[in-house]
Amino acid sequence: MKGNVVYIAIAGLCGVVIGYQQLQPFHFIALLFYFLFLFIRKRAVLPICLCAAAFFSLYMLWVDRHNKTVLSRDQMNFSVRFITSPAIDGDQLKGIVKTINESEKLQLVYRIKSEREQQQLSGIQIGMICTFRGTLKTPEPARNIGAFDYRRYLRFQHIHWIVQPSSFSLRHCRPTPLTVYESLLLMRKKGLDDIESSFPSSTVGIVQALVYGERTEMDDSLLDAYQKLGLVHLLAISGSHVTLLVRACFYMFIRFITREQAALVLLLLLPVYTVITGASPSVVRASLTAMILLWFSYKKSIILPLDALSAVFLAMLIVQPYALFQAGFQLSFIVSFTLILSIEIIEQYLSPLTRLFMTTLIAQISALPFLLYHFFEFSLLSLPFNIVFIPLYSFVILPLSLVSLAAHYIFEPMSSFLMKGLEQIITISNEWVLAFKQHHSLSLILGRPSPFLLTCYSIAIVFAFMQMEQKQYRSLLWIAAVVFLHMIVPYFNRYGEVVVLDVGQGDCIYIELPYRKGVYLIDTGGEMKLSKQPWQKRQKEWSVGNNIVIPFLKAKGIRKLDRLIITHGDADHMGAAIEVINAIQVKEMLIGKGGAQQPLQMSLIAAAKKQGVAIREVGRGEGWEAGSAIFYVLNPSDEKELSTDNNRSVVVYAKLGALSWLFTGDLEKEGEEKLIRAFPHLRVDILKVGHHGSATSTSEHFLQTIQPKIAVISVGKNNRYHHPHPDVIERLQKHHIKVLRTDQHGAIQYIYNKKFGTFTVMLP
Repeated sequence: MKGNVVYIAIAGLCGVVIGYQQLQPFHFIALLFYFLFLFIRKRAVLPICLCAAAFFSLYMLWVDRHNKTVLSRDQMNFSVRFITSPAIDGDQLKGIVKTINESEKLQLVYRIKSEREQQQLSGIQIGMICTFRGTLKTPEPARNIGAFDYRRYLRFQHIHWIVQPSSFSLRHCRPTPLTVYESLLLMRKKGLDDIESSFPSSTVGIVQALVYGERTEMDDSLLDAYQKLGLVHLLAISGSHVTLLVRACFYMFIRFITREQAALVLLLLLPVYTVITGASPSVVRASLTAMILLWFSYKKSIILPLDALSAVFLAMLIVQPYALFQAGFQLSFIVSFTLILSIEIIEQYLSPLTRLFMTTLIAQISALPFLLYHFFEFSLLSLPFNIVFIPLYSFVILPLSLVSLAAHYIFEPMSSFLMKGLEQIITISNEWVLAFKQHHSLSLILGRPSPFLLTCYSIAIVFAFMQMEQKQYRSLLWIAAVVFLHMIVPYFNRYGEVVVLDVGQGDCIYIELPYRKGVYLIDTGGEMKLSKQPWQKRQKEWSVGNNIVIPFLKAKGIRKLDRLIITHGDADHMGAAIEVINAIQVKEMLIGKGGAQQPLQMSLIAAAKKQGVAIREVGRGEGWEAGSAIFYVLNPSDEKELSTDNNRSVVVYAKLGALSWLFTGDLEKEGEEKLIRAFPHLRVDILKVGHHGSATSTSEHFLQTIQPKIAVISVGKNNRYHHPHPDVIERLQKHHIKVLRTDQHGAIQYIYNKKFGTFTVMLP
């Protein structure tokens, strides 16, 4: 089987995909071609590959069907044991626990009520059994396109509930003996705490990432910069880290013991190292591969690196088949797999710099479709930055971090000296990363590729690598051609769409015209920023812009918004606008006449001008056409005429395909009456209900006049205002108007052409 284990691994991969997602047409075609290839080129391994595909398909099916909860939603009394180190972040305590009676894992989330309570709860440790009263909450699925699916993420860890204690006290907790695994996790936490307390603050996040694989202490903007420039893999413990440490330890050990004994010692230490560094897919893959190679070396036998990697792949799928659908798992294996297969290309060159360039180029190319699928963009500066930063991190920052940490425990004066040098190097490198991210990142947003585009990427990449073995580098143009195709595909799409995003209690509406002749955003959503005491502030604050709107736009491949329309100055309509214009190019921003003096709008205008966004005040009578679409601004008419800011909302009438839409912002009854007096013959097919369905909007007279067929309500789930008001829903039902609500349906999408259109929702 030498050199053939990879074919079994691919068959196992196919089996897991089929078992989880069932046999889709695309999967069937891919599987058919793969087995046809085996029949022609590798007939000897075809039977075992068929068996592997069948086994993993049935195994995945069995695992998925048994991944169910045994708890009842009504349960209120809990006795649980912490199986991971609990984390306190500001006013929140989180940890994974396991129920004592049912042995089911839960995600515990507790809102800390005071600074004193926060200090008391810092004594919670892994292995403690705690009792409390609380409620079970179902994790939220992805409610928007491109958003993080928290329910799926937890289910892949066999977690089905979030338990929220009504109160939590250390007095109701008691320690229990730790398992070996839990003892190692406790050792990991102590190591992280030591770094946080001993190293300069500017280095803590980087050192924790390099030594323990933990990035929670890193500044959000810095981590985003590393992500944008394609450098984030340097902050994950991977094959290069493990190889460096194994080689260093091996050469140190053989000064005192034999090579065989050194190999055995490393075989014992690598599992410990894997747990202490977080056991991410890249760490597990690198450590297991190293262990296999060490074992064969100890036995004075030979195993091909590709066979070792394939065996690790199969082993990890058996232990956790859901790992196949994680970005880290996919990127770790595809890059390692490609580099092993491309060793002949790399070794054609004698210059270390050329070898580094080729290694980086191959890794970047192989990861490209996976990066686009999960993160929707890549940086054109990724290659040159990796060429500079890989040696910097591998041979300077990583060794210096390890030596500084060792010196901290052994000889403190030397540690202080080393840490100062490390601080200087990390500060300079971080400044470069942040500067280029902000001004010259050259980030290319392409959006999530379709199955067709993924196939094109795969074919172009395989062909390019085959040609590169012959030193034919023109084949890279095929990859560039697929990237170009990816960029222009939306401009050949004859369908337009309207998406009412679920941004909680707020409005954000995306409009894309057929052939991408126009891309508009009406409001951005947002939340009121409440003042917090220092102890309440979290490392990473959730925001509508960064967590919902921007991922959605990037998933769609939006590099530029033609118009950003801000209906009025409330935070729930424009609170995320600054985040959006800082992340996505905006050609023009429209605001209502008389609204520019609102404090939030003034800060937005200042930020927009800084980004070079054209700003235009609009009022009744203005409009524009793009393709076959028509837009008219119906409100505001006179800045002194209306009594409230809500009634000065920018109201837009749009003709999109066969249907007419009315986007009303937070228009209330007074504004509705003035609107229908000005336009008594106004009729619409789709009404975006004003002010989230509050009792002060969507009056009987208004509905009788405009006669909508469908009403869309953008409203937060379980919002404190109890929107939409029952009277509004009753009026809509009385007029036989179909109601779509973001709190019940998630994002609402309308796909249309000239004559037809279809509504779909994110949640069933």
